[in-house]
Amino acid sequence: MEKFRKQIKKRLQTNVVFAVFLVALFATLMIMDATNAWSTFLPVEENGDNAFMAGFRSGFCTSLIGFAVVKIIIYARTLKDEKKLKAMYIKETDERNLLIEQKTSTASFAVTIIGLGVACVIVSFFSRPILYTLICVILFVSIVKAAFGIYYSKKY
Repeated sequence: MEKFRKQIKKRLQTNVVFAVFLVALFATLMIMDATNAWSTFLPVEENGDNAFMAGFRSGFCTSLIGFAVVKIIIYARTLKDEKKLKAMYIKETDERNLLIEQKTSTASFAVTIIGLGVACVIVSFFSRPILYTLICVILFVSIVKAAFGIYYSKKY
C-alpha cells in the first residue's frame, strides 16, 4: 500500500504543478486579451474584436484549472484517510474495471478514426483548410496510438 501512496503523492504533485502552470497561462492570456496584444501576432476578426476566441481560451483554461483542483482535492483527501486510500487502490487495480477501460479505449479509438475519416470525406466538398486540419488530426492521433503501442510492447 505504501507504493500506491507514493503514486498518489506523485499524482498530487503533478496536478499542483499543472494547476500552477494553467493559472500562469490563464493570467498571461487574460493580460494579452486585455491589452489586445494578439493583434501583433494574429489578424483581428472582421468585427474588430476577438471576443469569441478570448471567451473560448478563458473558458477552456478555467475548465482545466477546475479539473486539476478537483483532482488535487481528491488526492489530498485520499492521502489523509487510509480507508479512502484502500478503496481507491481496489478501484484502480480491479481486473474488471481495467478490462472495461481497455475495451472502451480500443472501441472508442476505432470509432474516432472512422468518424474523422467520414468527416474528411464530407468536408472535402466544402473547405480545403478544414480538410487539411482533419487530416492532421487523424495523423496525430494515429502517431500517438502507434507510439504508445511501441512503448507498451517494449515495456511488457
